[in-house]
Amino acid sequence: MVRGVAGLAVALWLAACSGSTGPDPQESEPPPRPAISPADFALLPCGTGSGRPCALVLAGGKRLMFGAPAGAGSQAEPDDLAGLDALFLFSVHPLDIEGVDEIRNRGWRAGRADALAVAGPEGAGALVDGLNAAYEQPDAISFIEDGAPAGGFDAALLSHGGDVTQDALIYDSGDLKVRAAAGMTGQITYRIRYRDLDEAWHDVVLRPCGGGPAGEDAGGARVQDSLLIGCAGEDAGAPDHAWPLDRVIFATRSDR
Repeated sequence: MVRGVAGLAVALWLAACSGSTGPDPQESEPPPRPAISPADFALLPCGTGSGRPCALVLAGGKRLMFGAPAGAGSQAEPDDLAGLDALFLFSVHPLDIEGVDEIRNRGWRAGRADALAVAGPEGAGALVDGLNAAYEQPDAISFIEDGAPAGGFDAALLSHGGDVTQDALIYDSGDLKVRAAAGMTGQITYRIRYRDLDEAWHDVVLRPCGGGPAGEDAGGARVQDSLLIGCAGEDAGAPDHAWPLDRVIFATRSDR
């Protein structure tokens, strides 16, 4: 059964890598990024040439990537990939997962210390298992021929961060929380909540095109402001910013 699931995931991955009809991820490059302090809550563009939703979130000293289209790994800074705390998928559509292996491999070679957690809709766990199986021999060859990265052999792996089938809190570092809501179309909408140095909470909702509403925080924290990233022209409400992101967006910026 495990072998069958891994085989399905490998097939999905191979289809993503070879069957894309999306835009060339190298068509455009994100502009230079401004200075970002650990206390800021910032969203950086990624996978900009793909036209798919993708954002690298920096907040509270953490790095979270949402979406993994083609080019997401090549456009990210090596330090961001090495220090990535988790990867969250919007869907397992081939165009939304083409960059997973690139993020995995570039982060490992850049010095990631541990296995990278990947969460997403149903099928994300199978994708993780399939990619780990597919790269078992290539990882060994790279380890021998190119030398050991800082994190060692096991840091090449992806770990299963959970398949989202209902509204759930899937990441919590204390001052940074991620809530995921599964839509009827198999896509995930994420609510990211960050508490700044003044103890004020800030919300960012990342809604893919066709995605459903974001889940609510059961803890009832009082939120100072909220920002919606989504697709223009949808009935779910006009976003503050539309996909794909073309610049760095600050949900809040520290003056300390």
